[in-house]
Amino acid sequence: MRNPVAGSIIIGLLLGGWQIAAVADSDTQERLQVALDPWDPHEIRLTGNQLTVITRERRMTDQVLRPLISTGVCMPVFTGAPDSYLSGIDEIAVLNIHGRQGYIFSGGRPECQEIGGLPMNDLEKYILSRTRMHTN
Repeated sequence: MRNPVAGSIIIGLLLGGWQIAAVADSDTQERLQVALDPWDPHEIRLTGNQLTVITRERRMTDQVLRPLISTGVCMPVFTGAPDSYLSGIDEIAVLNIHGRQGYIFSGGRPECQEIGGLPMNDLEKYILSRTRMHTN
């Protein structure tokens, strides 16, 4: 015979965990909106382990990528964002307005923390060494 109370507790715990994840994603989304405001992105999406920023650029270049990562996406890490910010993110895709061309930065919060400690002359090298091109 099944215990209905135990089943209710398990369902409650699962739903509670989902709500916490939804709040963390919501907080991350809000912080990204503020951090990326200077670039006026067309869209910001959190899907699984990937953050996707669809820019308003017709053609993506690394001159757009580097500051968008270092002083955009990563900035909240340096200014006291909670540990939930970018947690679980392994890739940051920065794509053109059509979402078809751009770059994918391999990293999330830990890499942003590293970026915060780098001298300016090493910043470009670090970001580009962790980035690959994206086309489809």
